[in-house]
Amino acid sequence: MTIQKYLIAVLSATGVLTLAACGGGGEIFPNPYKLPDKGTPVASTVTIDFNTGIDGWRADVADYTDKDRPTEVASGWKDLPAPLSGKGYYLVSHNNSDDVLTYATRQLEGFIPTTKYAVTFEMRYATDAATGCMGVGGSRGESVWMVVAANYYNINTVEQPGGHFRMNLDRGNQAVSGTQGKVLGTQGVAGLDCAGGKWVSTTRKSSEAIEVTTDKDGRFWIALGADSGFEGTNAFYLQGATINIKPL
Repeated sequence: MTIQKYLIAVLSATGVLTLAACGGGGEIFPNPYKLPDKGTPVASTVTIDFNTGIDGWRADVADYTDKDRPTEVASGWKDLPAPLSGKGYYLVSHNNSDDVLTYATRQLEGFIPTTKYAVTFEMRYATDAATGCMGVGGSRGESVWMVVAANYYNINTVEQPGGHFRMNLDRGNQAVSGTQGKVLGTQGVAGLDCAGGKWVSTTRKSSEAIEVTTDKDGRFWIALGADSGFEGTNAFYLQGATINIKPL
């Protein structure tokens, strides 16, 4: 390849090909402009510990209409119930239909801008929901699913056509994962009493990754929560999460 042809190939590939404006000779003038170096994306792990606080987090509910809007909705940084120690992010809502998503969300930062990553989650939480119990619309143990989500823009609950208030991404619903949300498992823990009252700490995780592209500032949003088909009050404490983030 001649030097002239080499310059044409390189400059065309970078989108900065410059031709002479006069003479019609097709001369090539190298342009010193360089594309910005975004850096090299690397795998990383984000560890969240709600025992140290909930700064930057926001709680919300989704999957309802005005006529069956959830009640008893509350959240806050609270002491974990005995025999557990420390603090957690308390989330509670009363499901007045057969579906309500209760979640907490925040933004993560410090990644390479406009870069695609694969994100997997392990969630730690406290619950008094047993397995093998009865319940209206389903049991707290088997009809409440622990879920996660990730997206490049702010995760919110928005009103959609038909008057449904849903998360503004493809979370899926209850036991079904979506492209931007995954089901980690059901809430309940074997060996607890169906009457509740005994709290334990447990974890749920999934190796099924969510693909997310960071925004122009190297940020994206995550959500942790529970999607309930149990028609009653469900409360739990988020204790923390481990989030593995790998470049694609």
